[in-house]
Amino acid sequence: MLNGSKTQDKPILSLGSNKRLNIFLMLVVMVTTLTAGLREKTESLIYNHYGDSVSIHYKKISLSPEIKSKSEKNSKLRFKRNHVYIWEISQKDSLVGLAYLDHVKGKSQPITFAVFYDALGTVQQTHIIKYREPIGGEVGNIHWLKQFSGRSTISAYKVGKDIDGISGATISVNAVTRGIHRSTFVVQYLLNRNHE
Repeated sequence: MLNGSKTQDKPILSLGSNKRLNIFLMLVVMVTTLTAGLREKTESLIYNHYGDSVSIHYKKISLSPEIKSKSEKNSKLRFKRNHVYIWEISQKDSLVGLAYLDHVKGKSQPITFAVFYDALGTVQQTHIIKYREPIGGEVGNIHWLKQFSGRSTISAYKVGKDIDGISGATISVNAVTRGIHRSTFVVQYLLNRNHE
């Protein structure tokens, strides 16, 4: 006893569960911090592209089995998650575009990318938000990414024919190309649903 108070000999949580709790909390903080950084970078790029006068509304969209299946089939790329991140971009209460954020798997790490669309579902601009692989980062080159501008669901996306390849970045080129192609179907679905 110290100063008349009782001390407790046994901790409230056992060491094993306390370690697990600490690890869990650390993972939650890491994921939240990571997501916040990706969101901030994407929103900064949105304002750079569309201007400061736009309003943006961020949403985490759950993919319906219908659109998930159609997108995967047409792009030949499966989703790793059942959701994507979308920003509705408007000016004076009119939708001017959507921004789409998702991940594709590179050789061994995820590649986080964003695609900006106009209100008709045409690609305006693409960005690599976070590239984690030790090689193949050339897919983040602005000049390489410009070739996606003007594309939509009906465009061709064959690497080596419609899309330039990059020597030493074959896996990343194919992953990003298919991810952007897949995004066109999700965005077109969302825009069609918005007009109904």
